[in-house]
Amino acid sequence: MLVGLAALTALRLVIAAALPLGDDETFYWEWSRHLAAGYVDHPPAIAFLVWLATHLGGSTPLAIHTVAILLSLATSLALWALARDVLARDAAATGAVILFNLIPVFSAGAVLAAPDGPLGVCWILTLLWAWRAAGRAEGQATSGATAYPWLAAGAWLGLALDSKYTAAVLPCSLGLWLALSPSRRRWLFRPEPYYGLALVLVLFAPVVWWNATHQWASFSFTAFTRPAWAEGGNFPVFLLFQVLYLAPLMFPALLWALAVAARRGLAGEDPWLFLAAMSIPLIAGMFAASFLGHIKGHWAAPAYATAAVALAGIATERPWAARPGIWRSVAAAVLGSTALITAAIHAVPLVNAPLLPARLDPTVDYFGWPQAARQITAVADRGGRGPFFVTSEQYQVVAQFDYATEGRYSVTTLTGTDQYVFWTRWEDLRGQDGLFIRDERYPLTISLTEGCGALDTEPPVRVIRRGVVVRTLGLVWCRHFSGRPIPPRRPSP
Repeated sequence: MLVGLAALTALRLVIAAALPLGDDETFYWEWSRHLAAGYVDHPPAIAFLVWLATHLGGSTPLAIHTVAILLSLATSLALWALARDVLARDAAATGAVILFNLIPVFSAGAVLAAPDGPLGVCWILTLLWAWRAAGRAEGQATSGATAYPWLAAGAWLGLALDSKYTAAVLPCSLGLWLALSPSRRRWLFRPEPYYGLALVLVLFAPVVWWNATHQWASFSFTAFTRPAWAEGGNFPVFLLFQVLYLAPLMFPALLWALAVAARRGLAGEDPWLFLAAMSIPLIAGMFAASFLGHIKGHWAAPAYATAAVALAGIATERPWAARPGIWRSVAAAVLGSTALITAAIHAVPLVNAPLLPARLDPTVDYFGWPQAARQITAVADRGGRGPFFVTSEQYQVVAQFDYATEGRYSVTTLTGTDQYVFWTRWEDLRGQDGLFIRDERYPLTISLTEGCGALDTEPPVRVIRRGVVVRTLGLVWCRHFSGRPIPPRRPSP
């Protein structure tokens, strides 16, 4: 298994060296240049990790991608330890690691730096230490040493919350498991788990402090704005993304494994109850929320890691040769189809662009920005009347431009609804000209006339990848900027 993980890590490093940064990755690079205890979109862990990577390896795509690669490797090792502890079989643990690295959402995420990377490893280590802590025998429960594993679980849970707010479901899952388990229920009435929760609060306190001093921006955005409750649910889309992110045959296999785990767990088998309780609440909660708001497909991903443990545990209970022929055929189809999909995902950034229409190419965000930035800066240097800044309504556009130009220009978004609002000295921009970049893939949601004295249109810049136009960037001069954000509005049909 270690040899396989080493080979896979080497392959991912090769891909990382050839793959430019995606939109969100350049945004996290921006965060790393403005370190803080919180950000509008997420807690700060990914910003500090990108800061560390760029200080060790430079502000290169390889250095930033390596954050995700090493976190995925650490998560694989932690998952092996968790599966080995819970199911007490090496084969089940190895199978869980294989499934984890085959499932597309985990495999693709192993190359892209995002908050899900630190969340994943901290999530699994929280479960590992909680399992070990709750497994202490009754005689051990009177010793002071029993507090240590609960404190370790609390430390990892605190770091998970510092990575992504999804970790807030973990105390609920752990509490549900303890409440339903006759042999572990006593821990609900002992002080040690609450020592761990106290440590969680200590580690999460800086994020709370940042929110308290920034109009509760991150908590409000996560709870009310990001799911877009007012726009209604997106259940069909969420379900489709579960199928795509987990692979069409692997997704029902994982749900089947959780159903088996729940049945066995409620029948008194505590390891299976643990696996079910660590997976089902988050998955069920996201499906329920998708009837009310817009839920992104990867938000439930951490729960599928323990579902992979359950599936590997069931698959390795009997030797392959002892299984019925139909079982072997179905298992081969599930594994084979998932492996093909994941291999295709890894190949997409490296294949010739004409093989995919631009609208269907998921890597269009990654290519062409250095060339486009040179054209945009030429327009800016030629058309700016005195001090100027570069702007957009999309943080992705501003972040890509700023990364491509190594932060040489004053940049911000104009909407006042994202992280740039806290980095921008709006009074300094009053009266300046702003070169507005519009990514024409998105509908325009602001009216520039509300904040600009006059508008001058420049020829558009086309982002080209191997001869294929993958996006067009419109350029408009915002003359004599008012010096205050322009609030977005809903785009017209």
